[in-house]
Amino acid sequence: MRNKRSKHVLQMVISAVVMVAIVAGYLVISGNIGGTKTPAPGQDYVNADVPTVRISLDEFIGWKPLIYANGGLTTKEGSINARNGIKIQYVVTNDANVSSAALIDGDLQGAGYTVNRYAFLQSKFDEAGVEVIMPYISNYSNGGDGIIASADILSVEDLVGKRIAVPRYSEAQTLVEWLIRNSSLTDEQVTQIRKDIVYFETADETAKAFFSGQVDAAATWEPYLTQAASATDSRILFDTSMGTNLILDGLVFRTDFVEQNEEFIVKLIDGALEANSMYTREFDSIKVMPMFELMTSEEIAEMCAGASVATWADNVSLLGNNAVEMYKQMANIWISVGEQANPKKAETAFTNKYVNQLLGKYPANDVTSFKFTEEGRQTANQISNNSALLSVTLNIEFDTDSYKIARSSYEDLNQFAQTAQILNGVYIQIEGNTAKVPGDDGVDFSYKRALSVAKYLQALGVDSERFIIIGNGDTKPIASNETEEGRAANRRTEVYFKVIGY
Repeated sequence: MRNKRSKHVLQMVISAVVMVAIVAGYLVISGNIGGTKTPAPGQDYVNADVPTVRISLDEFIGWKPLIYANGGLTTKEGSINARNGIKIQYVVTNDANVSSAALIDGDLQGAGYTVNRYAFLQSKFDEAGVEVIMPYISNYSNGGDGIIASADILSVEDLVGKRIAVPRYSEAQTLVEWLIRNSSLTDEQVTQIRKDIVYFETADETAKAFFSGQVDAAATWEPYLTQAASATDSRILFDTSMGTNLILDGLVFRTDFVEQNEEFIVKLIDGALEANSMYTREFDSIKVMPMFELMTSEEIAEMCAGASVATWADNVSLLGNNAVEMYKQMANIWISVGEQANPKKAETAFTNKYVNQLLGKYPANDVTSFKFTEEGRQTANQISNNSALLSVTLNIEFDTDSYKIARSSYEDLNQFAQTAQILNGVYIQIEGNTAKVPGDDGVDFSYKRALSVAKYLQALGVDSERFIIIGNGDTKPIASNETEEGRAANRRTEVYFKVIGY
């Protein structure tokens, strides 16, 4: 699904130095970054009073509405952007080092990045003293990126002791890291998994390593996910349809440009949102990017299925909440693997100020949602807990002999709710457990405690249609009831993220 978007930080520094020396002259001559082809011929929108804004994009299907609204890589007469009175030149480059260096240099005013990549690049912008901001989320990965695994790997916990192919410094690497960090794995098990990771340059190489039997699992993208599920005895362990907040694509601009060109930002967003309706209906516009030149409309349509466009309502929510949280988590992931990042920057990395200026023009209830059903809950309940994608034990404290959650547990539940909202495409099974009480199996009591947890999560915005609520009572002890420590361990709430359809 994704092109190679990353290199090592050292390469970033080298690129920045080189770009200072050559980018201006090179771009004047070629009109492109990275040696890509010039825009397709056509009647350009000409208005001497309107400046041309340069924005880099990599070759990715999710940018299609932006290009459609522009009529191509350069604004064409009759396009949405021309009608709105703005001019854009989209510069195609698949190297984030080159585009970020040009953004710092001032040759570009904006660039398209994932939030994952944005968090990775932030230290580079900070070092250069250049403030940037993301005012628009264009799209999100919806099944196009994921992890394929051998048939015996049923959960993230099963990755312990397995060889995993991962494209280094990529969005795919952050997927693997996010999953192991949000599982029930111990620190020792996480360390072991990291030791067993086999790094490659690209996700194509990781898929080839998997299909050739060199590794047990691989972080990759389409079409390899579908090939694994349909043509071999392996399976999709995880893909981004299970968590559409994990890879978000948006436009990053120099803050000084945004502050001086607020009307432009609003019009760009407006045009892109208007063009969203053509995402799966028109396929010629994206062919101005070399990657798509020779593809058929059917092939492009298949690629569209792996990413979904973000609506106006999605933007209001994401820019004010989920994208901010995702940035923090991705920044912490980069730090955990030895890179520089700054989670605190998340608070100023996004703004929904300009999206909010379009209030009333687009449906306020058109947000990303999933269909959860009673039948789906029953199917998920039949999946063994050992086969759940993720399992988490919550140490929830309740008032004595009560199913009211104690305030001391609010923080843990708040953090868990963030995980649940990121994994927004899976069912959540909540199981209450009690210590043994003479004359009472505790089933009803433990059910009410599990229900309290579900209600708390619902109040934080987690869809209640996802919940499977179970009271085990004292039927599943994990320690002896003969000691107070054992009884305390048995009074627990367990949560399982269950996926159906794979």
